[in-house]
Amino acid sequence: MKPIFYNLILFCFLSFSGIAQSKEQYLVNAPKVNLRLEPNKDSELIGSLQPNDVVTVIEKLNNGWWYIDFDGTEGYVLGKLLKKDPNVGWDRKKYTSGETPDCENIIPEYDRSIPNYLKVNVGSNTDVVVKLMKKNISSEDICIRIVFIRSGQSFKIENVPEGDYYLKLAYGKDWRQKIVDNQCFGKFMINAHYEIGKQKLNFNKSQNGDYERIPSFELSLDVVTTKIKKSNYNSNQISEAIFNK
Repeated sequence: MKPIFYNLILFCFLSFSGIAQSKEQYLVNAPKVNLRLEPNKDSELIGSLQPNDVVTVIEKLNNGWWYIDFDGTEGYVLGKLLKKDPNVGWDRKKYTSGETPDCENIIPEYDRSIPNYLKVNVGSNTDVVVKLMKKNISSEDICIRIVFIRSGQSFKIENVPEGDYYLKLAYGKDWRQKIVDNQCFGKFMINAHYEIGKQKLNFNKSQNGDYERIPSFELSLDVVTTKIKKSNYNSNQISEAIFNK
């Protein structure tokens, strides 16, 4: 073990050599990156990193070596072999089926007097986030419900107020959220695919003689990789930005 006074002297020396404090996440951007005990190529090898391994950069030295943490092991790598993690700031969320993602700024609307529902069956290949959009003739369409449904499960969106609706759908795995300019955005990180429904969901009640018709709907949704393969809902692909709008 190195004497304590040696560590303190080394720290002071590096401070005057120009250290940029970081604490940012980066990805390995090379076939193999050596993790070394000291900031030079002749130093002891203490580990190796693989492409897309996530590291936390603690300090950036002016000589091109960066002091990093990888799963609890700290050491030095060449900074040019790392790239900024594009997913920094995106918080991973785990919801149960039927939960509303906590960053969505909507006021859910219900009509408890109407025993209708939209039942969504999700296949085994994907999770789905469903936005139930209400069409407005004189103003902008609004989202009245957002639910997360896990792969292989079903959920009923019940007590939908009368009106005409369509869906925005997000498919994928690893749901994350981030605040940008005071607005919350959500997206899937793996096999992300976004759709907007072409079909109108008419939840308006109708009268047939003495019989009152209360419409309900049932959908089956699934994906294979990023292409919709198993769905009985007619829709078009949209961007992540339009889904979050």
